Amino acid sequence: MMRTDEGRTLAWALASLLLVANIAGYAFDLYAAFWWFDRVLHAATIFALTFWLAVIVFGDAIREGRDVLFVVLVASAGVAVGALWEVAEWIFDRFASGDVIKGKDDTVIDIVMDTLGAVVAALLALRFRPGVGHEVTSPGEPSRVR
Repeated sequence: MMRTDEGRTLAWALASLLLVANIAGYAFDLYAAFWWFDRVLHAATIFALTFWLAVIVFGDAIREGRDVLFVVLVASAGVAVGALWEVAEWIFDRFASGDVIKGKDDTVIDIVMDTLGAVVAALLALRFRPGVGHEVTSPGEPSRVR
């Protein structure tokens, strides 16, 4: 099995798992039950989303040998997703009677955890980029040597 196929499987599994974890967090009020839940979930969710973006969307968009560029761009995309989430929380608090944002410290810690998750995901995604001498193929299609 090609590394990219394994990466796709892992990316979808992580995204699905973290979707369930986020739903469970709200459904069972885990954010209030455990002080660390929000922090861990921010890092893990952005990790899963960034890894998904890296493998599914950006997998072969950046030429091989450009690992630093790949990590910087992929991690930046993950941080941007985290920042957009913080904006969504702010909008929710402005127009609904929620109390999602717990102050500046909470927002900054969320962004730090998002950044951590994004960087780790980008670094891990390097392992699942197409190998030297192989083309990216569709799932189930054998790889071809260039």
